[in-house]
Amino acid sequence: MKAASEDLANRRPVWEALSDLFLDTDVSLARQSRIDTLAASPYSLEEIERILIDEVYPICKYNLLSVAGAWSGFDQAWLEERILRRLRSPLRRLPFSSGRLTVPLSSEWRATKDGVAAARRKDARTVT
Repeated sequence: MKAASEDLANRRPVWEALSDLFLDTDVSLARQSRIDTLAASPYSLEEIERILIDEVYPICKYNLLSVAGAWSGFDQAWLEERILRRLRSPLRRLPFSSGRLTVPLSSEWRATKDGVAAARRKDARTVT
């Protein structure tokens, strides 16, 4: 997988779709849109999960702790800038990330991941 800074055109829609998992609203309502975006990306499910854990989660996780109320989403320029800044930081190589424990347990992420796999299987059958 290319470095994020070298693959921005493909990463941006994936970052946006994955950041929706961290909104303090009913994120299941946007599941199909998220599935469509992720299924159309060039990344494998394993790569998408790695992007979620290593790139999006560290930036967006704090929103789930916020008491600011429901809102529509992350500013995409802000999100991109924060992700790229973190990826350049030597601190990103710390051995432990709570995202490695919590993300795979998220029911919404599991439903999204299953949906992406199903969409890709359907597309593969349609092509052949």
